[in-house]
Amino acid sequence: MEQTSSPSSPASPAMPSGTSVARPAGTASLVAALVAAAVACQLCISMPTPALPDIADRLHTGTATVGMAQAVFFLLGGLLSVIVAACSDYGRTRTLMVAALALAVVGSIVAAAAPTTAVFAVGRALQATATAVFPLALRVMRQTLGPREFGRAMGLITAANGGIVGLDGLLSGWLTDRYGFRSVFVVMAVFGVATMVFLARTVPETGRSSTGRLDWPGLAVLSLGLACVELGVGMAGRAPVGGVVVLLVLGAGFFVAFPVVERRRPEPLLPPGHLSSRSTWPVLLTSMLVTMGMLSTVNFVVPVFGQNDRFGFGLSATGAALLFIVPVCLVNVFMAPAMGTLAARTGWRRVLRWSTALMVPVLVALALGLHSQVLAVLLVVLVGFGLAGAMTPLNGLSAILAAPRNPSLLPGVNSAAYGIGSSLGFLMASRLAGSSDAAGAASADGFRAAVWTAAAVIALAFAASLLIRGRAGDEEKV
Repeated sequence: MEQTSSPSSPASPAMPSGTSVARPAGTASLVAALVAAAVACQLCISMPTPALPDIADRLHTGTATVGMAQAVFFLLGGLLSVIVAACSDYGRTRTLMVAALALAVVGSIVAAAAPTTAVFAVGRALQATATAVFPLALRVMRQTLGPREFGRAMGLITAANGGIVGLDGLLSGWLTDRYGFRSVFVVMAVFGVATMVFLARTVPETGRSSTGRLDWPGLAVLSLGLACVELGVGMAGRAPVGGVVVLLVLGAGFFVAFPVVERRRPEPLLPPGHLSSRSTWPVLLTSMLVTMGMLSTVNFVVPVFGQNDRFGFGLSATGAALLFIVPVCLVNVFMAPAMGTLAARTGWRRVLRWSTALMVPVLVALALGLHSQVLAVLLVVLVGFGLAGAMTPLNGLSAILAAPRNPSLLPGVNSAAYGIGSSLGFLMASRLAGSSDAAGAASADGFRAAVWTAAAVIALAFAASLLIRGRAGDEEKV
């Protein structure tokens, strides 16, 4: 529900006593700068993908080797989202945002000039710092905007982080075909520099929201747990089962050890019981399940099925992107701000629950009607509506329900949950797509099974969303 006081007021739970944030000169300029930061982050994530074959060719290596550089990027990105978010609670948020983008620009230049795959991997590793900008932008929005402004801004930044209408991938493909992969990274570097200047001139500097010292032991245990889980999920299907299981067990062990370490720290990273409360873990679980079910469908199952000329629609890669991916991104751009405004007025959990609940029958219909190109296009567009209606309130809830002493940490961990869910979704979909053919090749029944499974996962996401609670005294905000 709508809040009764501005998040930037001293009485707001999101602003601990002693924290001061200068009110920006113009809300529109502030939001534009933060949206630009989200776009810069998204470009580092999505633009290299269409260029991967050209990268492998020009660097005289295989696509699997280049894929490892991509895996390093996503692994480091998830970790840095948590680490930088935690550090921002003890330092200056704007400074960290600019610094993260500066390192990403250096990484773009290194990748553009890379003579070997090893140097290219170093460039991608440096670019991973861009992913830390998104949770910091959520914190700035939460602390400087009023409730309704926060809702609209949350929708805009979610739309920007969702793919910029699919034009990023199309631009990357065009640049690669015309000038080669290096031009793609030059464009990212130029946009990153412009965004750094925009942020430095527009975003107010925030003071410390936490007193004392950063809990480095707690942060190390949490980061190691996330690293093991992300690495285990990313290696599943490509590494020995035993190694994957060991990594996942190690990750679970670190997560179990985290609250034990926190109880012994004089200034814990999170208040005792916060991570295990229903204002935290159901948000993370729902985020993981939403990305696992919806993103695997719109970014893998339907586009790949559409390109198959044996039992699919026989489209080209560009045709599949224009028909299935661009419309979803376009819907997200227009609907995410509307969903943010609606959530600020009616309740963030309500929008999340309605969106996930309505997506279950849509995915069931898609599984049944996957043979029809017209029906598939219409239903995928509806999934785009659901994606906007789920991701926007999840981002908002991660900022609203964050611990007052550490307002950046939950958005950072939530970003890592998105990454884990996406990896699980793509693994699930790729396995199922080939599970119904005796030779292990992709089959129409396998793709349908992937969509059926996605529907079941979104049903679980709806169930997880029912468990989300506000903090004591803050129930009206969610």
